[in-house]
Amino acid sequence: MVAVRRGQSLVGLAVVDAEGVEVGYVSGEEPNALVLGDGSSGRMRLGRRWVRGIADRVTLSGPVAELFKNLNVIDSDGEFVGIVQDTMEAEDVLDAFIVEDEEGKMVTVLLEDIRSIDEWVELSVLSESLYGSS
Repeated sequence: MVAVRRGQSLVGLAVVDAEGVEVGYVSGEEPNALVLGDGSSGRMRLGRRWVRGIADRVTLSGPVAELFKNLNVIDSDGEFVGIVQDTMEAEDVLDAFIVEDEEGKMVTVLLEDIRSIDEWVELSVLSESLYGSS
């Protein structure tokens, strides 16, 4: 975890990976997480363990495609969805995770559907919603 001087607020700082891909903006802080909002991510918690540096922005410890690869993904009921295999970016902004489900299918999980990223990725939706309607 990166230390921050007492009283220094991170609110409003952009959060970017090591290659400059934007993940979101800090809208709040918790002891072990940054709350991201006002960006493509909607509102989600990001574990501070991913942070490498803080200056005029918060920099993550590597590229998002490598950092979050192989994290387990659970839905809003705590049910296992799959494992992160890759990411999708649009114009240097993180847009989605590509998740391999238990049947080997690749599912796109939009950043707005993610509640938190720490030891695993926790979604704010049920897994059924990821597959769309038939």
